[in-house]
Amino acid sequence: MENTVSEKKIEPQVTVVDIEEGVPRSQKCKTRVSRFGSVLRKSFQRSDKSEASPWPKLVRRTLYLLTVTLCLAVIGYVIYHALLLALVRRISPPAPPTNGLTEIVTSWVEPGTVTPAPPSWLPQFSRDVQPKAIHSHNDYWRRVPLFDALALGITGVEADCHLINGELYVGHRVVDLRNSRTFRSLYLDPLTSILTNQNAANGVAPDSTINGVWDVNNTQGIVLMTDLKTEGFATLAAVQKQLEPLRQKGWLTYWNGTAIVPGPITHVGTGNTPFAAVLNSSYGNSSYRSVFFDAPLDNLSSNLYNTSNSYYSSVSINKVFSGKRKIARGGLSKTQVATVKSQIEKASSLGLVSRYWDLPAWPVEKRMTVWEQLESLGVGMLNVDAIEEATRWNWKWCHVLGLTLC
Repeated sequence: MENTVSEKKIEPQVTVVDIEEGVPRSQKCKTRVSRFGSVLRKSFQRSDKSEASPWPKLVRRTLYLLTVTLCLAVIGYVIYHALLLALVRRISPPAPPTNGLTEIVTSWVEPGTVTPAPPSWLPQFSRDVQPKAIHSHNDYWRRVPLFDALALGITGVEADCHLINGELYVGHRVVDLRNSRTFRSLYLDPLTSILTNQNAANGVAPDSTINGVWDVNNTQGIVLMTDLKTEGFATLAAVQKQLEPLRQKGWLTYWNGTAIVPGPITHVGTGNTPFAAVLNSSYGNSSYRSVFFDAPLDNLSSNLYNTSNSYYSSVSINKVFSGKRKIARGGLSKTQVATVKSQIEKASSLGLVSRYWDLPAWPVEKRMTVWEQLESLGVGMLNVDAIEEATRWNWKWCHVLGLTLC
């Protein structure tokens, strides 16, 4: 019996791998595919004819899966857009306050085109308007110069001045100048009317304080910046001469030889304004000065500029970051932020108000990113062209869920 068992031959175990060792690659692939197909067929093959077919169950499960996926997609879609609408409502600007300024903006016409001229002041002039540290760049381009900015709470306006035949015209280029658009008609006459009415005695309790434009903060002044486009000395002298009535009323901020005496209007000269004429002219000297220089923000190391002669300290941001250092779409880089921070801190240490002009205008998200970065770095005045976006929209929330909402 034992001999019979020993005489049995043990057949070697042969695996699929051993079989395929000598088979070409293409045949190996066919073998694997056919084996997979065989397994798949067996999985659906009924060993007993009484067994139910697995196909209905598979179809039902597939339909269930598709239904659940579709429901989740719809729920996600609804939540996404509900959140989006809630954010839009949150950042959308409220209705502008009803006051004298909004009425003036609505009824404003070009100076000299109608008689009598529309008023420059109405009761409750700037009620509910909060002043903001924003500069209206090239303000004369607005539909309503000066008043559009004031209605939004902007505390800095800019007028480009051209001295031609003894008159100061306001416009960006010579071809833009018109007889009706003068420094006096667009800015000085309206400001005179505003401050005269804001300081009118109420007949009950006389107040020696000089009131400014803002009802909510009567001590908050505005900056009137003149960007001189023609020869500096003569143009500045003409500006100073036209400001004389405001100066006599005590409405201009001035240096008294030892300190700054604030007024409702701070006059800042830029463009072709000569620094020498700011320091000494027929309207000012070392003991009195009512015009202040726009000092170069990127060149304050000489210590020539301080609160006795300067107010703004400005520079084109494209001058600071040009060529390979140009601002990227995502805003200021870490190196650029460090540069801006050092310049702002230097200006602040001298008592000057830092301002960057020529900021990115497009794309919108780049502009708003730079705005936010400058504010977070403590810039003294945010220079803007899009005054509506900068003042009424909550632009720090304008880019949400991959969409631009402002």
